[in-house]
Amino acid sequence: MHAPFTRQPRSAVTAYAAFLLATACAAVLLLMSHVSSQNLLSEDQTYVDVVVLEGDTLWHIARRHTQPGRDPRPVVELIRQANGLETALVRPGQVLKVPVP
Repeated sequence: MHAPFTRQPRSAVTAYAAFLLATACAAVLLLMSHVSSQNLLSEDQTYVDVVVLEGDTLWHIARRHTQPGRDPRPVVELIRQANGLETALVRPGQVLKVPVP
């Protein structure tokens, strides 16, 4: 008669548990990055897509989209956050989400 459940060696059980734990951690990290990227844009802020032109900088783009007489630095930071930019470096042809004043 065949036993329905056989005991596995301890090393096999440990390896299987480590595999399951690593898989669960990877899934959590993937979900966290997906959720955080979905929350970059503020729901109460409207954005337009702007194509970076030759010679453009974030400062130039922010100045064009800031109300006259206002400091463009907060807009530069909003553009960086909305687009996940670690630096202020942009390339011609790049499409950026820019807040509408």
